[in-house]
Amino acid sequence: MDDVHDHRRSTGESMSNVTPLTESEVSQLVTEWYKKLDVHAPLQELLPLLADDELVMQFPEGPSYKHAGFAQWYERVTHLFFDEVHTMKELRVTPKGDTADVKLVVNWQAHVWNPPDAKSKWLGFDAAQTWVVKRLPQTKDAAIVTYVVDALTPMPGSASL
Repeated sequence: MDDVHDHRRSTGESMSNVTPLTESEVSQLVTEWYKKLDVHAPLQELLPLLADDELVMQFPEGPSYKHAGFAQWYERVTHLFFDEVHTMKELRVTPKGDTADVKLVVNWQAHVWNPPDAKSKWLGFDAAQTWVVKRLPQTKDAAIVTYVVDALTPMPGSASL
């Protein structure tokens, strides 16, 4: 047993065998997340990007917890907004071992139609967000644990939410 510990110490191998998250890995998760939101991907494609038991999402309309809460939110917004485009404006990833702190600003543009209005309305906002991402022990993949919309700044000419 001492030989194993000595080998780990000499090679710098972690005793916990948890691979630290990298900035690149987390950036890839962020990119994948927004691509899936833009195309209204099936819920089953988004859930693996989210932790379940620990998940807390704070949207402007209120909090959501676990996969079940996200599913309710996603069902509502995918039937409300269309022509969605998310464009990353700022992204700062701070890895901390098997977790990472993320600060970002994403430009979100979409249309919404409120029956019986004759026309849809254009929405455009810069959304400042704070995330915590962690490596899931079961899959070894990066997943969102905490997702907070800190501020929504409307673009000139945008309808209100």
